[in-house]
Amino acid sequence: MEKSSLAPNEGAGRTAASRVEPAAPPRGTGNVAPLPEPTPYSRQLVGALCRLDQPSIPQTPEQVAEWKQNFQQLIAQGPRAVGAILEFLQKNVNLDFGLGNGLGYASARSAMFDALVQIGGAEGVVGTLQVLQNTADPREIAALAQNLEKLAPGEHRQEAIEAARDALAMAAGGKLEGADVAPLFEVLRSYGDTSVLTDLMQAAKQWNYYSAIALAELPDGAGVPALIEMAEGASSGKLNALEMLTQLSAQYPEARAALIEQARANKISPNMWPYLTPLLAGDLYHYQDSALGGATPGRPSNTAYVVLGNQHFYTAPAAEILTQEEINRRMALIEELQTVTADPAALKALDNSRELIGWRKPQTVAVSP
Repeated sequence: MEKSSLAPNEGAGRTAASRVEPAAPPRGTGNVAPLPEPTPYSRQLVGALCRLDQPSIPQTPEQVAEWKQNFQQLIAQGPRAVGAILEFLQKNVNLDFGLGNGLGYASARSAMFDALVQIGGAEGVVGTLQVLQNTADPREIAALAQNLEKLAPGEHRQEAIEAARDALAMAAGGKLEGADVAPLFEVLRSYGDTSVLTDLMQAAKQWNYYSAIALAELPDGAGVPALIEMAEGASSGKLNALEMLTQLSAQYPEARAALIEQARANKISPNMWPYLTPLLAGDLYHYQDSALGGATPGRPSNTAYVVLGNQHFYTAPAAEILTQEEINRRMALIEELQTVTADPAALKALDNSRELIGWRKPQTVAVSP
């Protein structure tokens, strides 16, 4: 439960070839048409774009221009290039281009993923599926799931969910040591339905924050009943569930009612109340390095890291300035909570929430027309 300051990402900007370990067990692509045989020219282009024998990146303007020209020529090869791209990706190696390289891609693999999207058609879909079903890298699974949604909206969400489930099972078994699995929770949240509720609740034992954040972000409040069940239990995920119910309380009446009942029954321990303070004032939880993105939050209020499960996350207001309607809803909730509890820790936390909202309120008034 303890959180600590998030350490800066180490190793940024490396430009060395590396292996992508481990690969996922092959899951198959079903009944699909075979891909065209890659041409020698498409293989030559892939080799020029992904120079694993010389682990460096184009640096001069001329080198960058040549790389981009080769990339466009590869895409122009159309379906005949897919096989050559897969030959490289199936080597399970990568070349890190670093940031700000002028190429538009952080690595050779991410460039090849996008090449499949730009080639498109049935071949682009099949190629992307083959990579998805043979990788266990969390960020790759998220990126490939997103690419499939671009290529064939809604048609391959189940494959994305299965890939995320398999990778989570590998991580739970210690086979993805050091990996940040947040992208897998984003895939479950973004492309799953109510069938993923069991996955998320089970995962809470190892990734309490990641699981709770995903449950809170499921569409149409689908995760609220599960969060209520977790909050009513005595498990280690109770605090996380309470935090998410607090976060959702202004949006879903059942979340609000559950939070009030927990306070009335004195089931929120004194050490838990301070965690609820910023959420009552409008903060939301976010994955630290989101793979799928989403609504842009306000500036982070608190950035944290939990060693258990290698979890990186932060809280930030849904917007820098809350609307008056939002402020009114949150103030009404705080006032009701103050009437149902006499816990000194609770009353202090609620006063702090009122103060935080009060600090945001003048900003709203100042910019109102």
